[in-house]
Amino acid sequence: MWPPEALTFLEELEANNDRDWFRANRGRYDADLLAPARDLAEKLSHLGAPKFFRPYNDTRFHMRPPLKEHIGVAIGYGAAGGFYFELSLDGLIVAGGLHHAAQDQLERFRAAIGDGRRYKGFERALATATEAGLSTAEPELKRAPRGYRPDHPRIDLLRMKALTVSRRHELAPWLHKPACDRRVKAELEAAKPLVDWLASTVGPSPRPSRAEPPPPIAPVSAAIPPGSSGRPRH
Repeated sequence: MWPPEALTFLEELEANNDRDWFRANRGRYDADLLAPARDLAEKLSHLGAPKFFRPYNDTRFHMRPPLKEHIGVAIGYGAAGGFYFELSLDGLIVAGGLHHAAQDQLERFRAAIGDGRRYKGFERALATATEAGLSTAEPELKRAPRGYRPDHPRIDLLRMKALTVSRRHELAPWLHKPACDRRVKAELEAAKPLVDWLASTVGPSPRPSRAEPPPPIAPVSAAIPPGSSGRPRH
């Protein structure tokens, strides 16, 4: 759980997004955002080791503010996916799966979706995540991938490139209470069957890895990136 001061910090960061301001307020970031995220990650240790994303944006090749206006943590994230949570003024994101799937991983995923036996495992994993309020990412491809009919019964799944389930929670008082940690834990555990299915069925790619989740791993119409406030993400 995060204290109310965490949101105050993010509001002030949004209005003062520069390195000098951040250096002067680094203690607040560490106490109000990072420390609670570390405490939550410890409660998720059974899902894997945490990776805390640095607060600075890479501005060498892109025009963007110097600081990220959120805190994001990957849990147990490897070449075949993992888990993620993120707090920003847009809400709390909880997600699991494989966001940056390589082409060979997408091909294995699509082959499994087209196979009745292997699809059943995916269907069961997805049902567990859905019961917990998580949603699949929106299909990114506008058309059927090469080799698949446009009228395929699972065409929406075949058009996916982000193999994730996620949920965005609106900012609310429960974020400052122990219920926050319990909810994040329950939702990530509900994503575990999908993460396990991806690991065993899709597996890692031999190609250069992009095995890390970006901030938001989620749909545009579900409870996670869905209900978004539309605030630009940095």
